[in-house]
Amino acid sequence: MFTDVLAVIREEWHIVFGVLFFIALGQGLASITLKKISGNQQNPVEYFSLSLAGWVLPIFLLSLLWFLLRWASEPLFSRLVLPVGILLLVAILFRLRPMPGPGSKKIIFFLLLFLFLSVLLRLAFASRALFPSYFDSAEHYHLIQNILQNGTALPVSSTSYYHPGFHIFTAFLVTVLKTDIPRTMLILGQLVLAYLPISGFFLVRHVTGSNSAGIFAIVLAAFGWYMPAHAVNWGKYPALMSLALLPFILSLAYWLTQDWTEFAQPQKRILCATLGFSLVSSILLHSRSLIVLAVVCLAWMIAAWQRRLSFITRSIIFMTVFAILLVDVFMIHRQAVLAPLLDPYLADGGWVTALVLLLSVFALRENSQFVFACLLSVCMLLGSLFIPIRIPGYGVLTLLDRPLVEMILYLPLTLLGGLGLAGVGKLWSRSSFSKFLRMDYIQILLMGPVILHALVTYDWYPSNCCVLVGKNDIAALDWMKNHLPADARIGISITEMNVLVSDAPEGYSGGDAGIWIMPLMDNVTIPLLYSSDFGQQTIKDMLCQKRVRYIYVGELGQPFNSAGLQERTEWYEVLLSRGKVKVYEVVACG
Repeated sequence: MFTDVLAVIREEWHIVFGVLFFIALGQGLASITLKKISGNQQNPVEYFSLSLAGWVLPIFLLSLLWFLLRWASEPLFSRLVLPVGILLLVAILFRLRPMPGPGSKKIIFFLLLFLFLSVLLRLAFASRALFPSYFDSAEHYHLIQNILQNGTALPVSSTSYYHPGFHIFTAFLVTVLKTDIPRTMLILGQLVLAYLPISGFFLVRHVTGSNSAGIFAIVLAAFGWYMPAHAVNWGKYPALMSLALLPFILSLAYWLTQDWTEFAQPQKRILCATLGFSLVSSILLHSRSLIVLAVVCLAWMIAAWQRRLSFITRSIIFMTVFAILLVDVFMIHRQAVLAPLLDPYLADGGWVTALVLLLSVFALRENSQFVFACLLSVCMLLGSLFIPIRIPGYGVLTLLDRPLVEMILYLPLTLLGGLGLAGVGKLWSRSSFSKFLRMDYIQILLMGPVILHALVTYDWYPSNCCVLVGKNDIAALDWMKNHLPADARIGISITEMNVLVSDAPEGYSGGDAGIWIMPLMDNVTIPLLYSSDFGQQTIKDMLCQKRVRYIYVGELGQPFNSAGLQERTEWYEVLLSRGKVKVYEVVACG
């Protein structure tokens, strides 16, 4: 793994360090803004962790400015961003002095060391990924390319809304760093994953006052479950960036509501404006984050309301919510399409989930509202999979889809684990056992197995389930770009997609590397089911009717079966053969 990481850094250092530079710049700008809001109200560790959680916000604002002004001053803007950014980052580093005290220095040093190791672990993924995984990545490439070529965040052939925030953000990085889209998208996703666990530290630390609880939350977010990291195999880059911003929004909202009276009027305005822009940014990065934020907000309001009730009433409500949660899990487990959602949390990481639920019991005494809000959020997130909605142009969907819910469940569980450890710490400090065994050792005993389990069992490289592009595919795509006519219509493999409760497919997804032909070559591609039997007369007639002149058979994924193509030599002629990759010309249509 270490050798693979060094290879990525050596070959693509300009992307790695370019993205890291913008992350550092975003963190610095966020830190300056937070200090402007509250002066010295917060602990230096909380300033540092919250600004790390909010690094996306300033850089996203910069990318929006670039997008709005690019046709008027794009060349000048692109040339000035890096040198001005470097000077600004140096100025911020001097501005953030004086340095924190010795206690805070240790925690900040730990966070930086954790980030360093996390970056190394995540970059290993990029060493074996030729292209970003899954069919979604090809669509992201197409939309980013469309921004660079046409200056619009919507595809030329569509008026649909498709997470323009991520595409603008990535197009900005590609332009400024002068890099290619697939590798920038791939490495950006891995670095977002590396920083994502830190985003939960502030909220747990601010609520409990415990650095240990915040660190435990970080360890859970990074190593507790293979989600959300596995989502890069599905090309869920917009969702990941929006998810990285979610803890910052929650932290800012909690800070605002809890300390409202301590802020002066100008500070309140800045804080509200920052929170408002964070909400808009999250929705632009991924549109369904609006539903996630609404779920969290509703859960928090219900949790605040139930605190005013009697203990017996609160207990009944709590048990009712827990019972509904069990019903949700049971119903999801019975649905073949939805059942994989539970795998990270009940199969591979089941014992970690059990540990978190056990710890959450110890958080009820001090932070019952938080525990209730987390459980209710999980309950509503799972329930959203069964609530149908109709969106024009998309048909019948559900409030949230399975992959997004599967990605996001780690967050409430992480918060529960951190709050639970803080509860254990307070209980332990009051017991006589604390004289013989320090709480620090208990924390290590809890964190150690979680980290070891992840390092031994989780795959840090691309999953075979979702890799669609092999080396022979890249060679074939390059050959096609140079040898096929610009107006060629090419048949590509697709599969039925089903991630909702309904048995009917919601659409189709790319089956192999053919999904990249249209974004990379601008050729018209005709989607055909991967199970198509090209030896049948009906299939041949359909190809002629749709004026399909070429057929692409990929190396990985679910490509066409070449048997019918090889047998019907009077209908199809092999133009290129590299291993499993084949390019056929349809010669039977005249």
